[in-house]
Amino acid sequence: MKELIGKVIKVFIPNDDVDKKVAFQVSTEEGMYEVIEDQNEENCNIYKDDIVILTFHNIDEKEFIDIFLYEEGGLDE
Repeated sequence: MKELIGKVIKVFIPNDDVDKKVAFQVSTEEGMYEVIEDQNEENCNIYKDDIVILTFHNIDEKEFIDIFLYEEGGLDE
């Protein structure tokens, strides 16, 4: 599992929204990432210019990215 801190550049509804999804464009020191998730109570409080943590998981050789609001001391380094 890998974690990165980034800044939300853009929050938007993906064009093919049929399942109430939300997308985040996040800038990190390793580059730009786009995270698309189902809308939920946690991610509905993430806005443009927020600092977030991206968590990368590999499950059955497929990469998943989760997004969470960053809290001071929230990333183990």
